[in-house]
This record gives sequence, C-alpha cells and structure tokens, in this order.
Amino acid sequence: MEDYTLVQQFLLIGLDGTDSRHKSVAKSAVLRAAAAGKRAERLLASGDCQSPGFADKLEKEMKTVKSLKTEVLNKEAGEDIGILISRGALDEVPDLLGCDMYYDTAGVDLMVYRSDQDIYQKVTEALRAELLEEGELTDDGILLLWMIRESGFIHEIFSAKEQEEISQKMVRMAASGQWTGVLWNQEFHKAFESLGTAFLRKKKKLFQNPYMQGINLTFPFLERRQAVFVDFVIFGTTVSDRRTAMMSFLCEHGHFVEEVKNGTETLLKIDNIFYRIVPKTVSCQGIPVQGALLSPVYR
Repeated sequence: MEDYTLVQQFLLIGLDGTDSRHKSVAKSAVLRAAAAGKRAERLLASGDCQSPGFADKLEKEMKTVKSLKTEVLNKEAGEDIGILISRGALDEVPDLLGCDMYYDTAGVDLMVYRSDQDIYQKVTEALRAELLEEGELTDDGILLLWMIRESGFIHEIFSAKEQEEISQKMVRMAASGQWTGVLWNQEFHKAFESLGTAFLRKKKKLFQNPYMQGINLTFPFLERRQAVFVDFVIFGTTVSDRRTAMMSFLCEHGHFVEEVKNGTETLLKIDNIFYRIVPKTVSCQGIPVQGALLSPVYR
C-alpha cells in the first residue's frame, strides 16, 4: 500500500490484538521485528545487497537489534505507531479477553491495539496474492513475510498448506538470489522472545485440527489470540440464538462483530479475527455455569 511504509504495514497487522499498555512477548516480538525490518530495508536501499559483504553487514545489524532494550524499541516504533493512530488505521480498544467470565467478573481493565478492518484486509490480501500466485516476488513482499514469520503470527495469515508452498518458493528464491537466502536465515530475537515464537510455531503444527485451534495450552501468555468463555444461559436456545446473544454482548463491549459463512458453518468475525462459537459449561467453585466458548479459527 502506497499510503503506508513497509514497516507501518507490518505494525498495522502485527500489533493488532496485542496489549497496548503493557509489555508482552507478542508485542516485543513485533517491535523488534519492526526494528530489524527498518535496518534490512536501509541495507537493501543502499544497493549493495548482492555484494560479498552484505551478509556480514546484515548480521551486524541483526546483532544490534537483538541487544535493543524495550524502551528503545518503543521509541523507534513510536513515530510509526503515532502516524497509524493519527490516521485512524490503528486504535486502542478493550481486549476481547476482558469478555471472558473470569476477567469480566474481576473487573480487570485490558486494552489492546485494533487495526482498521479494511486496511488490515488490504495489506494481508495483497501479501497473500503476491506470495501465493505465480510470478516474481518483490523485495517488500519478501521483507514483510520475513518480519511476519519471525514474529510468530504467520499462521494468522496463511494456512499450514500455504505456509509449505511459501517455504518452497522461498527456498527457490534463496538459491537464485544471494540476499534473499541471507535474509531468510537471519534471526534477531532475545532468548525469551525466540522461545515464545518457536513454541507458537510448533504448537500450530501439532494442533491443525480446526476444532482444537485457539485452545489455551501450557503457556497461554505466549498466545496472541486466546479462547474466551462468555457465561449466559444456553438451555433451550438454538445455535442462531446463541450467536445473536454473543454478538450483542461483544458489541456492548466495544467490538466489531459480524457473521461469516464458512462452508456449512457460520463463524463470527470479531475485529480482524475469525472465531468459532461452541456451547460449553464450566464449573466455578463447584457451580456449573452455562455459556459459550469463542475459539480462534486460523486459515
């Protein structure tokens, strides 16, 4: 998109759904990737990406990025985030997790970034079109894909099958273009961030059954999108009734919600992410509580 720089496009999709007020593994990974992207972009713009010394220069820059503290990352991305907010492409809204029964009753104030739905879709669909269709990849497309992969949320944009196709394409690109292979092998995260993104990538491979997606496992704080349980009476109601009740509840809590057909089922698109709604009863201090579980559905 010509209206936004490459890093701004990345921040637009990378920050969506991340904590806007506090430090988190997911947000730190995105901010560090943005810092790495800026440096890689400058090196490519210098015109010596095919030179023998490019690998050393890039590795040196990535070491610098790896050592940056959170305050520096926030400052570096601050101007771009400010531009996105001022133009209405990014805003701050209540976290969907705040609708969860346990968080809602505790009165916890959780806020996250939310990207404009139209702009979010334009950026992601443009990237999908470039990477999944025949033809040469642009430098910007490769850089954006690399930042997304290293931030651990590639599964939000590409399915497991699509990721395999893209991986094969990138292997071919790396073999034919020196700078592409050098970039594709670069990592820049600190140990804990690397653990988090690696865990997410591994988890998505293990849980590709769509009915298992979004389940919070051993380390829920590493998950960008979490399953949410909303309590309301479901006895005697239809599936449509439950969706309507859920949509009303979420709208009252400041979320954009719409029904989207997906084959034979109907999903809920909440802000920029699709969710499946599943009736559920949980036990709270020995008392059964009826409600529904919102489980993220990835591509």
